[in-house]
Amino acid sequence: MEDCATTDDTRTDRFKHSFKFFKRRKPPPDFSNVIDFHNCAANNQVLQQVSLQENHKVSASVCQSYGLKPVKDWKAFSLHDVPGFIFIQDPFLHGYQRYWIKRCLKDFPQKPNVCNLDAHVTLKDDDCLWDMSQSHLRKPSGGKSLIQQLRWVTFGYHHNWDTKVYEEDHHSPFPADLAGMTELIADSFGYHQYKAEAAIVNFYHLDSTLGGHTDHSEFDLEMPIISYSFGQSAIFLVGGETKEQTPTAMFLHSGDIIMMGGPSRLAYHAVPRILPSADGNIPQCLQSIPELTSFGRAPSKEKTVDVPPDSISEDSECTVLGKRTDLSECCSVLKEDIKGGHDFHSSESNTESDIPSGKRRSNELEIDNPSAKVLCTEQSNFATRNVDLRDTKASEKGDIFDIDLDLRTLCCNENWNAFADYLKCSRINVSVRQVMRHGQGFPEKSPE
Repeated sequence: MEDCATTDDTRTDRFKHSFKFFKRRKPPPDFSNVIDFHNCAANNQVLQQVSLQENHKVSASVCQSYGLKPVKDWKAFSLHDVPGFIFIQDPFLHGYQRYWIKRCLKDFPQKPNVCNLDAHVTLKDDDCLWDMSQSHLRKPSGGKSLIQQLRWVTFGYHHNWDTKVYEEDHHSPFPADLAGMTELIADSFGYHQYKAEAAIVNFYHLDSTLGGHTDHSEFDLEMPIISYSFGQSAIFLVGGETKEQTPTAMFLHSGDIIMMGGPSRLAYHAVPRILPSADGNIPQCLQSIPELTSFGRAPSKEKTVDVPPDSISEDSECTVLGKRTDLSECCSVLKEDIKGGHDFHSSESNTESDIPSGKRRSNELEIDNPSAKVLCTEQSNFATRNVDLRDTKASEKGDIFDIDLDLRTLCCNENWNAFADYLKCSRINVSVRQVMRHGQGFPEKSPE
C-alpha cells in the first residue's frame, strides 16, 4: 500500500498529499486504513468510545421530538490524535433522516436565505427551488435543473465569502428545529451555553470535493462546529492546526454527526471524495418505511415496512392512524386527515402524571395531548435561546408537529421518491456554528 502522507517532498504539507491520495481515480486509493466508526473496536490506538449518560436536561421524549435516540443510546467516539473531535454514529431514530433531508432540499434554499444561485437567478420570497425543478428532473435530458446546480445555502448570520467575515446586519432567521436539535447535542457534550447562530448547507455530487481549510471567522472559537451528513457516504479528513500534521481519514455515512470543539476547532479538514453506494441506490437507512406511530413515539423495528424505492406493489401496506392500509392509498388518506384537522396526536395512554413537575409555563402551546405539551415546553428550552434570529414566522416552520406530520407524509413513496432519486448521486452536509461569544454582541468596528 502506498503511504498517503510520508513522501519527502510533501513533509510541509502532509494534508494536501493525503487529500490528493484519496481524491485520485486511477489507480483508486486504498481505503483499508480509513476509520469506519460503524465497524470498529473502541479503545484502540486511534480512537476510544465516549461514555454518555442521560442528560437530566434532555428527556428521551425531547430527543424523539427531533428524531433522535435517547442520549444514553448514542455511540460517540473521540480521536487520540485530534483532541476535542467527537464522532456520533447516526443517532437518528429509524426514518427520521427523511425529515431533515426534506428540510435541506425544499425549505432551507428558500428566501430570505442566501445560496450560490443568487448571482444567476432572481428568486422571489415564495419561490421553491425544489418544486421549480421537479418537472425538469423528470425529463430524460435537457441540462441540469436549478436544484442540481445548488451548491450551498446559508442562514442565520451569513458569511461574506469575499471579506471572510460575518456582518451584524446580514442575517436571516435560523430554523427553530435545527437550532433546537443542535443545541441539544452540544448540551449533551458539555457545551451548555451553545447557540446555533449560523449554518451552511453544502450539496455534494459524486464528483464534488471540499478542499482543506479551517473555520476561523467566528468570534467564538471555543464553541464547536457541529455537522450533519445525509445521503451518500464520503471520506472526511481531519488534521491539526497546520498542514504538516498527517490527517486522520474516516468514513462519513448518512446520519453521522461530527463535532469539532476544543483544540480541533481550528483543525484543517476536508472532503476529498464522495463514495457512491455499490448498488447505485440510496443508503439502506433511508430506504425503509418507518411505522406511522402516535406523536413522539419511537418507531417499532418489528413493524417497519420495507418497500422497493422505485415502485409500490398493490398489496404493500403501512400503518396509518392505527390501521393497515395500502401504500397506494397512504398519501391520499394523510392529505384528507391533515386537511380535515384529524388529531394525529391521540392522548391515549398519556395522563397528567406524565408531565414532570416544574415543566409547565404560562406560554405553553394549547395542546390536548399532555405528553406533546411537555415536548413543546422542553423543546423550547433549546429552540428559543437566541430569539433575535428566530422570528415568529420562522419558528412556525420546524416545530415538533412539523417533524411528526412531515415524516408521515414522507413515509409515502409518492412523496419520497423524488428525494431518493436526488440522493442516489448526492450528499448533503449541514454545518452549524456559534458566531458570537456568550453574552456578547458583535465587536465594534474599528474606525477607518
